Amino acid sequence: MFEITPKEQILKNIRKGLVQPLPNAYSKLNFEQHVVENNMLMNDESFVSEWTKNGFLFQTYNGNYDLLNKIVDYLEQNNLGLIAINEPFLIQLFEENSISFLSLDKINQCFLSSFSKLETHTFSVYFNSEIQSLIHFQKAKHLILFGGSSNIEHPEHNKYFSELSIKNTSKVQLDMNYFKSFESVLLMIDENA
Repeated sequence: MFEITPKEQILKNIRKGLVQPLPNAYSKLNFEQHVVENNMLMNDESFVSEWTKNGFLFQTYNGNYDLLNKIVDYLEQNNLGLIAINEPFLIQLFEENSISFLSLDKINQCFLSSFSKLETHTFSVYFNSEIQSLIHFQKAKHLILFGGSSNIEHPEHNKYFSELSIKNTSKVQLDMNYFKSFESVLLMIDENA
């Protein structure tokens, strides 16, 4: 008599299950219907609508060169002069394209900074605490903040991950009200990031 090994028995059961699926063990669940209702607004739409409702400016961009062009256009249209930046990749981008800018110690009117996260629950903007430029915010009258749309999150949807990421990375959280002291604040979000 031929004996079947445990491994062969498992493979036989798997083949049988693939050919003859078992009845649904959870007959009361309806897999055709959505279990959780989707938000009326996407995370970025709800943040942006609250942002603009508070009188701040918003614009999207598509990649670094589009960001550069939109920054230059914004500065020229509003007669803001040279912008102060401290982002290494932007400094390189400005230099490669022969566009003048200021260092942090020479902030005149306008300052450009990246954000690390936008949170829709508290309508707060997070910055990496390692960015020393945060202490220079008050020297500027106009701010331009930029980052990717992937940095927008609602902690209710992924509460554990949000709490974990906040604990593991030092971040500075600034409420939307903080930015009301500036003459203008432009939020730029890369729609493909």
